[in-house]
Amino acid sequence: MRIGIIGLGVIAPYFLRAIDQDGELTLTAACDLDTAKLAELTPGVPHFTDYLELLGSGLVDGVVITLPNHLHAPVVTAALAAGVHVTCEKPLTVHSSEARELAAVATQAGSTLFTAFHRRYNSHVRRLAAELPPREQIEKVVGRYHEKIEEHTGDDRWYLDRDRCGGGCVIDNGPNALDALRQVVGELTLTDATLGDVRAGVEFYAELELRTEDGIPVEVQLDWALPGGEIKDIVVHLKDGTTVTADMLAGYHGFKSSLDHEYQGIMADFRAAVAAGPTRVDDGPVVVDLVEQAYRIGRSKERRLRMPAKADASARLVKLLFHRRQDRGMTLSPWSTRCVRAGELHELVTTTELPRLAGDRVDAVGFLGFAEFESGTVIGAGDQLWFGERLVGTVVGFDECHHPNHYNILIHADRLLTAEDLDLAVGDRLVLKESPA
Repeated sequence: MRIGIIGLGVIAPYFLRAIDQDGELTLTAACDLDTAKLAELTPGVPHFTDYLELLGSGLVDGVVITLPNHLHAPVVTAALAAGVHVTCEKPLTVHSSEARELAAVATQAGSTLFTAFHRRYNSHVRRLAAELPPREQIEKVVGRYHEKIEEHTGDDRWYLDRDRCGGGCVIDNGPNALDALRQVVGELTLTDATLGDVRAGVEFYAELELRTEDGIPVEVQLDWALPGGEIKDIVVHLKDGTTVTADMLAGYHGFKSSLDHEYQGIMADFRAAVAAGPTRVDDGPVVVDLVEQAYRIGRSKERRLRMPAKADASARLVKLLFHRRQDRGMTLSPWSTRCVRAGELHELVTTTELPRLAGDRVDAVGFLGFAEFESGTVIGAGDQLWFGERLVGTVVGFDECHHPNHYNILIHADRLLTAEDLDLAVGDRLVLKESPA
């Protein structure tokens, strides 16, 4: 099978070695805008700087595409339409609509569309998939994909460009993590996603929550900012408290040394997919869907993990209160956040109750006192109230029965606390801090 490669970025050498080591594949063409990279290839391999010229050359039966993510859709479309089989580095596309269009083009042209998920070929992932404990014994599954992205990208700076990459760790590491988990536990449904550590619009951290078809919880942790080294594993937590793990890097001691056998697996499976013909369905669009859903949920949230969104707010006690009530009849406001101006006074009230819906009644309360806020701020549910090194409790909302005179700031604590329980004095400062993410 005659193979061309389009794009000679940081991942291309793994494909090139896999092609060279496969006795049924021959590299017959290469394309890149950088002629210096082309010159480093094996002598005799025709060079192109225009992928359309390569596709029209008649030199290739299939191509490997390792380009920035935003170029996958147009280049894969052109290759498939030309009757050339395609294996494309993950993610197949940035958007779900593009992935579906590629699948339709492949069907119409009778060409093979194949997304290169290299971690599905990892020896430890395959062992775990083959030896997975009975599903009724599984409590949850956690997939971790942690690294320092700058150590992996070489000169390919497009990874840090949202317009070209489509995002950060979710669209880069996410497809490999999600696909590897799908090989182990089956199809997944996304239930939640939270992004974090965002730099110039690119997330360096994310947490995804999913479920298998039979309801097993699956967590995915993606990190581009690990200080050193790598963590790439799948941990199956069993109900008896034990775990079963697939450490993708175990036994592969050199940097990225685990990748060679995985890319060999890609190219062998690509050959098999071409031989199988148009009946094979590519998994690329399924994973693109999961990634797009994760961004839709994560980008709609107000908070970002590992990122402070506001300064601490200090409030000075001007009046102490010492009483408790079991029948106060406060009402949870519909607003989960409130703006506070510098100099405003508001009442700090503890409660052991956890009101959740607007209008919920709050009866069990303890009163700390009135506090004057020293600077303007926004107080929100989830903020933590601290007195010195002691965590007093967490804001659950507001009661507005005395508004516009003041708010009752409702603080959930493990017991009803008053000024005497904390040994408070007039002039003491309490601090409201954003909850740690």
